[in-house]
Amino acid sequence: MTSFMTTDKSYRKILEDKLYDPYIHKHISYPVIDEEKWKLLLFLIEQHKSLTTVQREKYIISTMLVQIALDTHDLVPIKQRADTESEIIEKQLQVLSGDYYSGLYYLLLAEAGEVQFIQTLANAIREINELKVTLYYEEQLPLETWLNIKTKLNASLLVHVANYLYGSDLESIIQNWLMYQRLDSEEAHYGHSLLRAEWEERNDKATSMPLIDEKLIRDYEKAVYSDISNLSSSTVFMEQFFYSQETKQMRTSRL
Repeated sequence: MTSFMTTDKSYRKILEDKLYDPYIHKHISYPVIDEEKWKLLLFLIEQHKSLTTVQREKYIISTMLVQIALDTHDLVPIKQRADTESEIIEKQLQVLSGDYYSGLYYLLLAEAGEVQFIQTLANAIREINELKVTLYYEEQLPLETWLNIKTKLNASLLVHVANYLYGSDLESIIQNWLMYQRLDSEEAHYGHSLLRAEWEERNDKATSMPLIDEKLIRDYEKAVYSDISNLSSSTVFMEQFFYSQETKQMRTSRL
């Protein structure tokens, strides 16, 4: 645990130094690090023993820069026109800061000659953008299809990194774990998942979303444990991460 905390602190300092820009953060909020994705990324990279110390740092920092760039762009309002000059400036800075973070990842890896990892992250970005386009233009998606796309979107970046390092065995468990964490966290903070509000807004509240409740959270939880039981010999090390992160409620239901 001490080793992990030291590693976390070290990489976090490097990331925060990369992110800080006095002009940008004078006008918009400092970017938020997705802690669940951060912890999972650290574990995935640190467990790959053939990577050099330099590669580990570059892979972790560049991947999180991309994640933060994507999250920053998601904060930009969809409406075509801003109401005030300050809103216009904020919107422009959100877009530019997302582009800035994305450019940093490319520069970081290009300087290190990590062409293959650049392509890995670029493929993830392309898939994420394609999924977002589908959500935007396909207005009559069934709930199950919509949830499946949201699940893929939530995990796509880390899935691509895991595929690059370990093959495709971890795709399902990463998707299910990160969606479980999102739903459980939102339920704890808001009393319901934000996915429910998003679905209802998409459908003008014409269709309720009864699946976004405790049952859906438990379904993802069960899927995680099912995936754990199906890990191959080359990826069974991931048990250590998931069992170390499980909540008391998860542990009780498992036992």
